[in-house]
Amino acid sequence: MDNLELVRRSYVAFERDDLDAVLADMHPEIEWHQAQGLPHGGLYRGLDEVRRNIFEPLDESWWSEFSATPEQFLDAGSEIVVLGRYRGVGKETGKRLDVPFVHIWTVENGKAVRFRQFLDTVGWVEALSP
Repeated sequence: MDNLELVRRSYVAFERDDLDAVLADMHPEIEWHQAQGLPHGGLYRGLDEVRRNIFEPLDESWWSEFSATPEQFLDAGSEIVVLGRYRGVGKETGKRLDVPFVHIWTVENGKAVRFRQFLDTVGWVEALSP
């Protein structure tokens, strides 16, 4: 499987709410760079930190509805750039989220070793703020 297909498969798994499949193609020590400006922004290392700080709170704490829909994939070899949109509804606020994102994945030896996220953090924070 090439790097583009590996990354694409992660979004398909996320859409069907299969967290184990989302994480399956990530290196156990992945570096996950969550956009600064988000309440949970910063660097997370390893699958346990990513699961606990990024994925589990999506449904448990933040969003009653949430999607990360890729619109374009750019293949740069070991780097895969994904342009898309986050959409959701704040769990406590009922406010809608609809902001663009850029994700940059680094893939080595068949595993995602780094993820970098860029987005409109103000739109995200506003949707979650009462």
